[in-house]
Amino acid sequence: MSPADPAARSGPQRLKALAVSATVLAAAALGGWGAHRLGLPLAWLTGALFVSAAFTFFGVRAGVGRLRPYGLVVLGLSLGQSFTPEILRAIAGSLPLITVCGFLTLGTGLLGARIFTAIAGTDAKTAFFCSVPGGVVLMAVHAQRAGASEPQVVLAQTIRLIAVVLIYPTMITFFVPHHAELSRAVAEAMPASAEPATLLRIGLYAAAGLVVARIGQRLYIPNPWMLAPCLMSICLSAFGAQPVVLPHVVVTVCQVILGVSLGTQMTQDFVMRAHRLVIASGLSALLLTLIMVPLALLVARLGGLDIGATLLGMAPGGMPEMTITAQSLGIAVPLVLSFHLVRILIGNLLIEPIWWLACRLGWAPSARRDAGPDR
Repeated sequence: MSPADPAARSGPQRLKALAVSATVLAAAALGGWGAHRLGLPLAWLTGALFVSAAFTFFGVRAGVGRLRPYGLVVLGLSLGQSFTPEILRAIAGSLPLITVCGFLTLGTGLLGARIFTAIAGTDAKTAFFCSVPGGVVLMAVHAQRAGASEPQVVLAQTIRLIAVVLIYPTMITFFVPHHAELSRAVAEAMPASAEPATLLRIGLYAAAGLVVARIGQRLYIPNPWMLAPCLMSICLSAFGAQPVVLPHVVVTVCQVILGVSLGTQMTQDFVMRAHRLVIASGLSALLLTLIMVPLALLVARLGGLDIGATLLGMAPGGMPEMTITAQSLGIAVPLVLSFHLVRILIGNLLIEPIWWLACRLGWAPSARRDAGPDR
């Protein structure tokens, strides 16, 4: 039984699993620190990801499944504090353009799907849900409902997410202007000079975030652990409530937890059972990046938006990973989060009608239904 197995364990087995998880987490944190010392972008997350992936590939897997939701709750609370009434008004004016970008980003899945049908041999429907940048969990749910292969979609979406997390931070450093207007507005709006909150206030704030996350889960909100606390924090900030300033170490801890959780997916079976699908996923991520980067630069120029925030907002990555990248790089978090919130809403409501329309218009890739992915 691996340390990450959720099955019941005896007392000694639980202690052993806890020790293994603690060891991997400590090593991952050390890897993040090393990446930080080397000056790598998004260092704590990427460093933890590589260390965790190495442990996992050789059979040592940390059980961080229960930690990830709590990390997302704290991250959501922290990100929501970036929204002020002034920033909300500025973003509202860009909402039509952000909505168009959401449709364009999801539509790129039709191009990426052709890679999956050509290389991995998946059917057209599965290829679409593998390539559309809508998030691992969201796309897996829709794939199951649409009759596509859920395991293949989870594998492809995870590989794409990891590729984007590794590519975008380095690429962003070449595009982000040093004096972007919206980034300055965000920095000035943040209560940097406020007194540090007491442990009691931090605890109560985190507890409130956990409660609304549980409510969001019951209401079937996508990614409730991050989204519901973030919305709560946005409402408090928008109405002028004094936010609880979370310590900077919180962001670091969240990066390590997210990095380890991504790395724990890289088991030997996960990587080797469908190597053609892995190759297709990596190439699809590169194709989507090559498409979305110039498109994001054009949108930023035409809409007068911050370049770095638009790049991350239109990136084919997940909301937690892209927003924490924005926060660590000093990019306008509210704008990045707005792009992803709109994309999640469109994807949750319209991704299956988009696929149906693409089929009716003949845009869907041809399928090789007699071929299956390598196992």
